[in-house]
Amino acid sequence: MNKPVIFLNGVEKMFPGLKLGPVSMEVEPGVIVAVVGPNGSGKTTFLHMLMNIVRPEQGEARLFGLDCGQAETEIKRQIGYAGELVYADDANWRVGELVQYYSRWYPTWDENRWRQLAERFELDRKQKLKRLTKGTKSRLMFSLALAHNPKLLILDEPSSGLDPSAWRIMVEEIQTFMDQGNRNVIMATHNMEEVRRLADYVAVFSKGKLIEYRVKDEIQEQWKSLWIEQKYGQLAASAPGIVLQEDGPMTRIVTRDAARTEQALREAGIAVARRMALEWDEILELMIAQQNDQRSMQRKEGLE
Repeated sequence: MNKPVIFLNGVEKMFPGLKLGPVSMEVEPGVIVAVVGPNGSGKTTFLHMLMNIVRPEQGEARLFGLDCGQAETEIKRQIGYAGELVYADDANWRVGELVQYYSRWYPTWDENRWRQLAERFELDRKQKLKRLTKGTKSRLMFSLALAHNPKLLILDEPSSGLDPSAWRIMVEEIQTFMDQGNRNVIMATHNMEEVRRLADYVAVFSKGKLIEYRVKDEIQEQWKSLWIEQKYGQLAASAPGIVLQEDGPMTRIVTRDAARTEQALREAGIAVARRMALEWDEILELMIAQQNDQRSMQRKEGLE
């Protein structure tokens, strides 16, 4: 059995207004993980923890089997990271100067690969970084992340500001990267089309907590809308897995465990007239709302 590329066990970090963790997860080789959640949920902090930009106060973090705190340089040279570009703006650098800096840092830098990516994304080495548009900065950082042939891509909102053509190229490049075998992508995104097209696993964050980490297809298979006759609405409300019920000509039930819900309905003699998979944005909205309701209930119980 292959060792996990990422191994986290109870990692935590405290900030004013946010506690990240405890986070425990294992990422196997050869998969793409989409990290999703609302703004302020801890997604970027989680990626920074993987990069050892933010160091956990508790728990164990290992990448490629190496301790993040003890093998930082060796780990980072195997990672392609694309996030917000800030420091080089302040240095008044041009694109070519940033490329030169990157090429010195990574022994596996591939100049031919960089030129190919620069051509595809229409990047000009002479342009000053501070004058680049948001979308051009995203194209630049994504290209730099790929150009040294990393084993792991860590992408923080990689499509931010991209036009549809550049977005399609980015998706193609991620797929090509994964085709090389035993590569991984960890990608924080608000773009549900990226989740749908690229992700194998989904990690859902809310208020610093990892509330779900599962195979994407399993989540979509379990979260469904079911329609039953209105007269059975009250009876159906007690079925397991139900998170939402809407009355109308037919009663719509949303469940997070379709198999168990349908079994309970059958046992109660209630026929399901129609089924439909939920869109990812609705799944995430309901998942987070349910988590918040559980926390509110726990706080109330703690006060009583």
